[in-house]
Amino acid sequence: MLAGNNYKLEKTCNITSVEPGALRGIDLINLECEDLKVGVDMISSINVFSPGEKVKLVIAKSKPEFGERDFCGHGYVVTEKRQPNKYVTLISIFGPLIRIESENSFLSSNNLSVMDHVYVCLLKS
Repeated sequence: MLAGNNYKLEKTCNITSVEPGALRGIDLINLECEDLKVGVDMISSINVFSPGEKVKLVIAKSKPEFGERDFCGHGYVVTEKRQPNKYVTLISIFGPLIRIESENSFLSSNNLSVMDHVYVCLLKS
């Protein structure tokens, strides 16, 4: 983790499932990323991910490097709510949502705030 616009979080993740989302044309990609559980809304027509794959999750304030086999979107941290035994943080990438479950506050642990502009990427390469 770095301060300011140099902030970048990288986690190695396993894709545990890819399910139909609540909306037509949306897949829900579920990941286990070290100490985080992450759900990613993905437009079905551009989904290139399958259960069992290993990927790198990158959340950064500056646009990271990525290739044609990867997914990268940008948007804003929307909210973080305390629930029994976990925190749930939402990032909106202009419609699709990234849902992060963590034991401790994801925002406090990563020096992020609501309305911070971030890039969220799933990297195969």
